[in-house]
Amino acid sequence: MSPAEPDHPDQLRPEELEAKGRVAAVVFHFFIQRLARAVFGAYFRCFTRGRRNLPPSGAVIIAPTHRSNLDTPMVGASARRPLRYFAKSGLFRGPITTWIVVVMGGFPVRRDMVDRSALKAALAVLEAGQPLVVFPEGERKSGTRIHPLLDGAAWLAAKAQVPVVPVAIGGTERAMGIGVRMPRPRAVRLVWGEPLAPPAVDDRGRISRDGLRAYSEELREVLQNMFDDVQRRLGIPVWTPGDPEAE
Repeated sequence: MSPAEPDHPDQLRPEELEAKGRVAAVVFHFFIQRLARAVFGAYFRCFTRGRRNLPPSGAVIIAPTHRSNLDTPMVGASARRPLRYFAKSGLFRGPITTWIVVVMGGFPVRRDMVDRSALKAALAVLEAGQPLVVFPEGERKSGTRIHPLLDGAAWLAAKAQVPVVPVAIGGTERAMGIGVRMPRPRAVRLVWGEPLAPPAVDDRGRISRDGLRAYSEELREVLQNMFDDVQRRLGIPVWTPGDPEAE
């Protein structure tokens, strides 16, 4: 996006976002990613496992756990490809900020309502064969239990018929949880899981609400098992069945 006169977030068309984000990412992604890896590796002793589970090409939904503002840049730094992200519409203020967010793969979404333009933009990203990051828990959460998932990731996977790659991020809540402004030097681990096949759809390409909920629950349990494993390896207490947290 030209830094001269940015469009209002509501006026940004999916195809424009796709083109502008991709062109800039091709130029800057390599350098920005390597710099981020170096910083995260030194400060957080950040270690990544399973990176090859992200397909090297084609559309895919990346579904990480979400406990910190560190999660988004860490997923991007650990990935093998430039990624695209939902970004809260408040970030699209002023020409320079808007240009940077779009260059880094973001496109606007309202958090206070169902934003159909954002869903159209997400589908356009997937139709263009790009990887899309969707935090299935929604906003940042706290604690050891994976909260009930929103159906957005399942709906997009069903609609576009693309796989979902779960990602467990351990240690970021200790490093920079909700309300913490300055990151602490705590060990962080990221684990990329094996891709999950998209939900089955009927002859008209549709999936029932029950089907979406079942898929979301399956994804939740996969993320829980991965999250428990990575937290345990970091010496962090894990959720145990029967605990009331986020049931």
